[in-house]
Amino acid sequence: MKTTLGKLKEFNACTDRYKHLCECLKQNGKAIKDDTVVSILEILNTNGVEDAFWALRTQKYEDYCLVLADIAEYVLHIFENKYPNDHRPRLAVQAIRDYKAGKISKEELKSAAAAAVLVIDVAAAYAAYAAYAAAAYAYAAYATAAYAAYATAAYAAYATAAEKKQWEKNEEILRKYLSASVEEPKKEGE
Repeated sequence: MKTTLGKLKEFNACTDRYKHLCECLKQNGKAIKDDTVVSILEILNTNGVEDAFWALRTQKYEDYCLVLADIAEYVLHIFENKYPNDHRPRLAVQAIRDYKAGKISKEELKSAAAAAVLVIDVAAAYAAYAAYAAAAYAYAAYATAAYAAYATAAYAAYATAAEKKQWEKNEEILRKYLSASVEEPKKEGE
């Protein structure tokens, strides 16, 4: 996943963090212009996990929805321990996976998200919110959809008492996806 410095500015990147990223890019020999390409992995490595999640807002929902699904799924046990017979948040997470696989439409994804939000009204559970937020923004406007990455990660981070541990898990999940997207294709016979 890649973006540009101009896109980051367009989405109102934090001035201090943007300057830090530019300094790191300069040290690596990159030009600092609006059309300079920067990968989300570079942002993760230079600025950290929270900035990398923030930068996902410059991507299409389809490109990062599985990251959101994995994060929401990681904290679902909190909700399911309290409400073992309510499967709406888990169904919303599955809907994200089905949407990405082309098995369901945006409207079906929207329905799963709406079902998960009913749980929020009743239980105010962070895990339910994570599942809802990850699914709900699939059908929203681009800027709102992109914001879901940051919002979902933030709510997932607060879903446990160990916020730092959750951000570490978020980083692990994000690195898994980013590393897979930059791996070189295998040559025939390898």
